[in-house]
Formats: sequence, structure tokens, C-alpha cells
Amino acid sequence: MSEFRQQLEARRAYLENLENRTVKKLERVPPGTLRISCSKGRIQYYHRTENKDKLGKYIPNASRKLAIRLAQKDYDERVLKAVRKELKAINGYLKNAPDSAVEQIYDQLNDRRKELVIPVIDTDEMFVEKWVNKPFRGKEFKKNEPELVTDRGLRVRSKSEMIIANILDKEGIPYRYEYPIHLKGYGMIHPDFMVLNVRLRKVFLWEHLGMMDDPEYAGRAIQRIAAYNQNRVYQGENLILTCETQNIPINVRQIRNLIAQFLK
Repeated sequence: MSEFRQQLEARRAYLENLENRTVKKLERVPPGTLRISCSKGRIQYYHRTENKDKLGKYIPNASRKLAIRLAQKDYDERVLKAVRKELKAINGYLKNAPDSAVEQIYDQLNDRRKELVIPVIDTDEMFVEKWVNKPFRGKEFKKNEPELVTDRGLRVRSKSEMIIANILDKEGIPYRYEYPIHLKGYGMIHPDFMVLNVRLRKVFLWEHLGMMDDPEYAGRAIQRIAAYNQNRVYQGENLILTCETQNIPINVRQIRNLIAQFLK
């Protein structure tokens, strides 16, 4: 509720600023309204100064600026009307909104009562537990692959993935390693990580491109990113990308910055 209230208050501040600017603009407009007519494929403008005057006075091309100002005036008046209507709705909601949202009622119960109640919406802890513990079958490891294990005992395929996983664990970010998904037009893939923004309950895919100085590897990586885009998975929206070469290793600071930007 607090986050929603903050969003509404930010929207109200924006609308109030827009209202003030629009009112000042309308103080400097000419009287009357604009009528637009099209005759034989030719657009003509007319200036109506009285309600009884249905036709108005013709505006020649030399006075086209008047038509522009009248059109802008009409637009600004419509904007002002919509702004005030939305402000009225927001102010009414903020005035009458309950102190606690439905989602918060369960959190306000004592622990003994919580044991007896099923909440209408999973708490973050419940949601994360179900998300993390969803069973799936990842990629199998080949016999000759090195055994690289994270601090929590998860086996991964590279030292860079181990670094990313350890940072995700330290930052408390839920994730699944190599969770299988199907991309239309590409097939079944196993992204390095599927990570969860708990606050937004939003899932991101995280791919680490570890050999971008290898032309063949880079080509495959570009093909996969293109397949992601074709399936509406976009970098910065629901896809996180990190990369490295032999001369430019993985950047721990970058990983932490990406976590702060997308997963907190």
C-alpha cells in the first residue's frame, strides 16, 4: 500500500504541476474557438467568437498563427479538464484509502494466529519459497567438466557463474540455475540464471557471455539474444546480460550494480 500511495502522490504532484502550467498558458490565449472545414480538398480555418456564430470568420493563410493558437487553446482546455478529473479521483482515493492494504492484514497477525490462517495472497516469504522450490530438470554435466561449487553447494559450469551465484546469494536474490525455457523459433534453452525481483515479483533471465573474444561463441550468443528479442525478452526489461573476454574479466562491481538496478 505504501508503494502504491507513493506512486499516486508522485502522479498527483505531476498533475498539479501540469495544471499550473496549463492554467498560465490559457491566460494568454485569444478569445473564441476554431472551426475547421474542408472544401474540395482544401482545408479552411474559421474563428468563432460567439456561441451563436456557427460559421465564424474566415482566417486567411497570412493569419494562420491565429488558427494555431486557437487549436492549441482547445487542446490545452481538454488537457486541463482531464487533469482536474484525475486529480479529483486521486485526492478522493488518498483521503479515503484504508491504512492497511489487503495484502498487509496477514502480516499484522501474531505468529500463533498466522499458523491457523491461509492468506488470500502469499506473503513474500511464501512466494519465494514456492518459486525457488519449483522442481525442474536442468542440463546434465559432462564427465570431464570441472566441479565448480558455489558457497551454498550448487554446482555451476564456470568460475564467473560461481561468482555471480555467490553474489546473488549474499544479496538475498532468489534464483534458479539453468532453468529450462522454450523460445519460439529457437527451441529449448537453459539460461544461466533465472532471477526474481521479490518486491515486484518479476522474473529476469540472466545470461553471462563468457567468451566474447571467440568469434564462434560470440556468433551463437548474438543468435540467442536475437531469439530472446523475438520472444519479447529484452535487455534492461526482463533480461540481464554480462560478458567478458580473456583480457577483460568479469566485473564484480557491475554485477552488484545490476542487482541494485533490477533486482532490489
